[in-house]
Amino acid sequence: NDTFGHATGDKLISLVAQRMNEIMPAALIGRIGGDEFTVLLEEADDKVAAACAQIVRRLREPFEINGAHIVIGASVGAAVAVGPADPSELTRQADIALYHAKTAGRNTFAIFGGHMDELLRSRRKLEHDLRLALETRSQIEVFYQPVYSAEHKGLSSMEALARWKHPEEGFIAPDVFIPIAEEIGLIQEVGAIVLEDACSVMADLPSISMAINASALELCSDGYPLRVLSRLAKWNIDPKRLEIEITESLALGGEGHSDRNIAMLRNAGVRIAIDDFGTGYSSFSRVQNLAVDRIKIDKSFIDAVQGESKPLIEAMIKMARAKGLKTTAEGVETDEQSDTLVALGCDSLQGFLISRPLARAAVVDLYNGAGKQPCTA
Repeated sequence: NDTFGHATGDKLISLVAQRMNEIMPAALIGRIGGDEFTVLLEEADDKVAAACAQIVRRLREPFEINGAHIVIGASVGAAVAVGPADPSELTRQADIALYHAKTAGRNTFAIFGGHMDELLRSRRKLEHDLRLALETRSQIEVFYQPVYSAEHKGLSSMEALARWKHPEEGFIAPDVFIPIAEEIGLIQEVGAIVLEDACSVMADLPSISMAINASALELCSDGYPLRVLSRLAKWNIDPKRLEIEITESLALGGEGHSDRNIAMLRNAGVRIAIDDFGTGYSSFSRVQNLAVDRIKIDKSFIDAVQGESKPLIEAMIKMARAKGLKTTAEGVETDEQSDTLVALGCDSLQGFLISRPLARAAVVDLYNGAGKQPCTA
């Protein structure tokens, strides 16, 4: 709705319902609110998984609305009744399975099993603990991953990354707690902590540029540009030193707040980068519309840069240069990958080959060791 408008959102919901009817013409399908549907299906146990997989697969295919190709995902939770069953209990079990599917990485499905009750209890405890961590700001730490110039092999910038140091569980992976923060409406609080810490690091390291990530919820909120620019002003940071990484779907968005906010930030000097570039459906066909400054080529391509991905990466780099964009390769882990990317003309490299994310003290040591004059990329 924020990106394309409510009319397009309503049309998308209608098209989703139509597609689900095509998949399961004999099923009873109902929308229960927002973007959630309930499906009542009479199938043998061994056919439930196939039905769930088909829903996930078909709903990932693009929808065309008013000339725009819109890509969504779907997570499915299923419960199977053997004989008479309480509808409320069956719904509860399907909800638990849905939580399990989302926790497993989304765009997948899960069928309820007895072990999932414990998983849900663990999930709810994590939600409670995350709320407490954000209220006290005592457990969310910011680490910094260096980005190096491909040409000069020197430090060019850093990416600020949130880490949660749980008092009992230790460090909890961001791919676990970031989706939770998004789902329970706390991602803006996480983003605020990262932005504040990143600005303080830039103030201490005056020639370093910094990248932060922005979620769809943050980027589409009315006050996001003001929050970013006010933090930069507080720390006396030139906006040109900040780069905000967004998803490809947001960069290729329509008429919502995200477009306006991106324009406001870029007009103020903040740079915009597309994270995980190449994983969407319309990268090449719509690249001329991208109001961004950099593309970050997804690790899935870098893993095969010496094989099947090489022509694709070369095309991405050439396309970016023609548009006047910079390129960064994500997830560089071997010397062979680095050498190939340099030969292809990639501007900068990021990954474990160069450095893992570092704590603040290690960042200062690295900066001082680099001679305080990072290379441009």
